[in-house]
Amino acid sequence: MAKKIKKIQEIIEESKKEIAPGITSEKLSPMFFDHQALKHQPEIIYRLDSNNHRYYYRFVNDEPVFYTSVTTLIKNTLPTPPQLITWMMNKGADGPGEAESRANYGTFLHMQCGELLINGTYNLDKLPDKLKDFCVQNKIPMMEEWISALKKDVLAFAQFMIERNVKPLAIEIILYHPEDGYAGAIDIVCEMDDEEKGFFGETYASGANKGNPRESKRTIRVRAIVDIKSGRKGFYESSEIQLQAYQTMFNIHFPETPINRLYNWSPKEWKTTPSYNLKDQTNSRSAKKLPYLVALAKIEDSKRDNSVTVLSGIIDFAKGLGVNIIEKTLIELVKERK
Repeated sequence: MAKKIKKIQEIIEESKKEIAPGITSEKLSPMFFDHQALKHQPEIIYRLDSNNHRYYYRFVNDEPVFYTSVTTLIKNTLPTPPQLITWMMNKGADGPGEAESRANYGTFLHMQCGELLINGTYNLDKLPDKLKDFCVQNKIPMMEEWISALKKDVLAFAQFMIERNVKPLAIEIILYHPEDGYAGAIDIVCEMDDEEKGFFGETYASGANKGNPRESKRTIRVRAIVDIKSGRKGFYESSEIQLQAYQTMFNIHFPETPINRLYNWSPKEWKTTPSYNLKDQTNSRSAKKLPYLVALAKIEDSKRDNSVTVLSGIIDFAKGLGVNIIEKTLIELVKERK
């Protein structure tokens, strides 16, 4: 089992505040951050959800600077995967509800994997109570049918931690790209074991190649980003591009401790031995699409009407209805929230 890691920073996440109808804002901080390994301190970042579009923002000289969410950027510029289209067609009218349910499952699984990473231990018997609290906080029905699957998925993640000797450096750290205008929360930044192929001094002991160099493997320590997916049917192209965006942001903010490996992790179905999928996305060819998607996202975002009409106050015919109807920009709304 990985050495127990002391939790350095408790998760700081204010409850969501509705700053206008259908628009919520919340202040975020990492779930965990190793201040000794990562010298620069993460900035205070806010998340804004507006009409199915997610932004992150930070204040510079008391003025908000907005960044499109990496997931929103990819969703709005990359074609929907054929597998997902097929799934939605098969689900029909139940599709949106089931998609939201799976998203909630994934969010809860992320939280439990984070706790396991931080503490190096996890009490499976307390999972049902934690799930109940999660459902109450998010105003969703209690999903007791999730319990068995969640326990198996947490055990699968524990198996990954053991086999790869995972040491967390940051969990749910929120970063932004200062030039490309996107931001996002990185699931896991860690140090872990990996295998490297090469010629490390071994030679053939016999046969026609006796004495010639022999390719072999060795275990090396790498610094990696691991993005958790709760689905069991493989990873979409969007996952590769998402990881590339995360690596780019991290290496800008922490150049002295750059990321050199990118992985997607997901649980497998298993019966007696915990198992999981781990895909190395480090040299993804699809990741080369990121600059072009960024350019497209900027065009699409420039077409958005980022203003909202706020209806409030007492109707007074003598004053006219203008006092009850006020149009505000997102900049005005978040400045008021601060």
